[in-house]
Amino acid sequence: MPASLLTSRASLTVFTSEDAAVWASLTAAVPAEIGDRLAALRRIAGVAGVAQYSDGRPEAIVVGQRRPAAAMMRIALFWSATSFVATDGPRLLETLEKEAHGQDVLCLRADEATVLGIGGQWERRDGFLQRWIGIEPSRRQELIPPSWPQTAGFTCGPSALAMAMAGLDPALLPDRALEVELWREATTIIGPSGPGGCDPYGLALAAHRRGLRVEVFISSAEPIFLDRAASEERRGLMSFVQTGFKRDVEAASVPIEPRAFAVEEIAQALDGGLLALVLIDQAPMMGYTCPHWVLVHSHGGGIYFLNDPWIEPDRLEQKTDVVDLPIMAAELDRMAWYGNPAYRAAVLVGPGSTTRKR
Repeated sequence: MPASLLTSRASLTVFTSEDAAVWASLTAAVPAEIGDRLAALRRIAGVAGVAQYSDGRPEAIVVGQRRPAAAMMRIALFWSATSFVATDGPRLLETLEKEAHGQDVLCLRADEATVLGIGGQWERRDGFLQRWIGIEPSRRQELIPPSWPQTAGFTCGPSALAMAMAGLDPALLPDRALEVELWREATTIIGPSGPGGCDPYGLALAAHRRGLRVEVFISSAEPIFLDRAASEERRGLMSFVQTGFKRDVEAASVPIEPRAFAVEEIAQALDGGLLALVLIDQAPMMGYTCPHWVLVHSHGGGIYFLNDPWIEPDRLEQKTDVVDLPIMAAELDRMAWYGNPAYRAAVLVGPGSTTRKR
């Protein structure tokens, strides 16, 4: 049920995607372009909004969207009528923050135009503005790798590795040529309806060939992603390719931990100067099961920060939604499993040799 709050000059109504009547009334009362955006946002899981009414009519609307497993909400829409008083903006923002915090959101993001309209204190970031609900956690890793969204549906691993390489070498700028080159070296060949993604051994080899320090965690003794192949012939080819990758990784003396990592070990690796390509299941983020590689690059205060190569068009996502994304440790622990029976995989990369102190 929407929650209505009475202010000194207007009423505020908090609403979520389930409050159909509120969405319908707002859509009917605003300009057509804004109504279309509201209708599109309502279809997205993880949206919340606040509407300010005066004399029974909407005077301002703010809507935020978030990935269900993420601790960040982006303000996706801010609209105000000519009667809206700018000094009411911070009150609107504070109300959205309270609703977001109740959904375990720890920070908000917005664009320049939204901040000008809604007010408040914001930190300027690369391409967006951000404010924490409470105290921003401190982290040892200050440099955020540049975002490079994958350019094909099967190149999340190479995209994550390209971002890691750029994070370790600021002079390197990820591009599609590097992404595709890494994919050609690391692909398992077969995908559900086309080319395949990349397994941890293939990604480890690609990183090792470029002089990076590499370690692999893999809890499955058998080839992985075989559920993505539609026939025994395709599964056989995937197994053959992965067996070859594993053999080459072992020949290169790349350390392999044949077990499931603990999330705390990712934190230890980050503290040791490494970055972590972590295999996750997309289900907690997107609502559908799919293996997916993300780059975990820093942590602090029980929060892990990652760059996600995937921008979901059906969720109207932007680059702002996938860079330096905060994830609570428990959520990362939950999503960093894939398959049946479930297994874990991560590729740790850093500058230099393939050894590090534990």
